[in-house]
Amino acid sequence: KGAGVVIGQSDSGVQGDHPELADSYLGRDGHDAYRWYDPWNGSPKPFDFGGHGTHTMGIAAGNRVGVAPDADWIGCVNLARNLGNPAYYLDCWQFMLAPFPQEGDPLRDGDPAQAADILNNSWGCPEVEGCDPLIYQSAVAALRDAGIFVVVSAGNSGTNGCGSVDAPAAIYDDVYTVGSVDAQGNLSEFSSLGPVLVDGSLLTKPDISAPGSGVLSSYPGSTYEIASGTSMAGPHAAGVVALMWSANPKLIGNIALTEEILNRTAQPYQGAYPTCVDGSKVPNNGSGYGILNAYEAVRQALLAQ
Repeated sequence: KGAGVVIGQSDSGVQGDHPELADSYLGRDGHDAYRWYDPWNGSPKPFDFGGHGTHTMGIAAGNRVGVAPDADWIGCVNLARNLGNPAYYLDCWQFMLAPFPQEGDPLRDGDPAQAADILNNSWGCPEVEGCDPLIYQSAVAALRDAGIFVVVSAGNSGTNGCGSVDAPAAIYDDVYTVGSVDAQGNLSEFSSLGPVLVDGSLLTKPDISAPGSGVLSSYPGSTYEIASGTSMAGPHAAGVVALMWSANPKLIGNIALTEEILNRTAQPYQGAYPTCVDGSKVPNNGSGYGILNAYEAVRQALLAQ
């Protein structure tokens, strides 16, 4: 169920005392240093400024609505409003790589031994926020080198057609990019499509698809909401990686093998594709390798050496 694995999330925050999430917050003993960081407002304990982060964290690790209910989590606020900038996004990744106290110096006080194992990133940084295609390339490479599995939602520009996976960090080969399907197993109309054109790489994206339409999860005020977006699909993948690494700790930090198992065990996509996507190829620029299959991924993880 995810025990022994830490999921880190950068988002609008998290309602830390939500019934779905309170017992899995790594700072639940009252020690928030190294567990929570808010570079926007300096909130001392987990707080959600918008609702989005509580919803996505619940999908990954909620007690009743989450994929990995026994996983622990740490959090960082990179979107105290629904608009960010490169500095705040990098602040949070620095915290996830080497957590530090709220008032500490990231370089002097950062402790990689307390890093998250898996990162959920249900956000993108478009040009209007000051991002260019190369801005996070070295950051995601460093996270991968550290053995941290970086999950990124593909984006919600699918109605613009192919090439709509166009914002960092979803465009990078070093991250695991997740698109959205609905309850019938069809691609969500909003789910962004590859290939990656903005940097000339022509990478096939997304890597995989997961439920993202009409997803029930936790919400501030100790409530629940139904929401849609690739933001909801990404934490499904983060949760499944937590299940895999909990089931077989030998896999922790082995990004390449974990990705290979996720891709190999994906359920073949049976739905329709936009006309610009060649559905005869796997992976392809609509569904990636197919639909995330938690049971088979964990079963194969148990066999990994």
